[in-house]
Amino acid sequence: MENNADNVSLLEMPALAGLIAPTPVVECAAGEALFQSGEPCISLPLVLSGNARVYVRDKAGRELTLYRLQPGDVCPISLSALLQHSTYPAAATAETTVQVRYLSGEKLQAAISSTPEVFSAFLDTFTACLHDPGVQRSPADTRPAARPAGTTAKRAAQRHPRSGHQSLTRRHHQ
Repeated sequence: MENNADNVSLLEMPALAGLIAPTPVVECAAGEALFQSGEPCISLPLVLSGNARVYVRDKAGRELTLYRLQPGDVCPISLSALLQHSTYPAAATAETTVQVRYLSGEKLQAAISSTPEVFSAFLDTFTACLHDPGVQRSPADTRPAARPAGTTAKRAAQRHPRSGHQSLTRRHHQ
């Protein structure tokens, strides 16, 4: 994700800051998983420091990077899975030592439901991911978008000019 300034301010909203502050900080070493594909999504990972890579595996077992998380980023895949009471459709691994807090999904959903400002802020964040001009998508793609990272995205765009990570993910799940 390219610009996390709005997300940092979103996470500093009083209604969310009160939920985040008592949540323990978990440290993940480089290479450790923040979450795995197929696991139930019961919390929203909030990266405090370090960087994490979000990816899927194709049928041949190759890892396809969807995007990277930096401090302050809200992971759209996690947010989507959490709000749908679903499993993670991708995995995230720490690229460097990462400090992360896992915000309870129940508490977050209660804040979204009861606080219009929180609902609006998350909707704006989610919508910004969907409308990121750096992501090439077909009109049929409806999954949350984030800017794909580096070389993997360039190679995918060369092979499939109208492919964003949504179509790569869709092919992975077929």
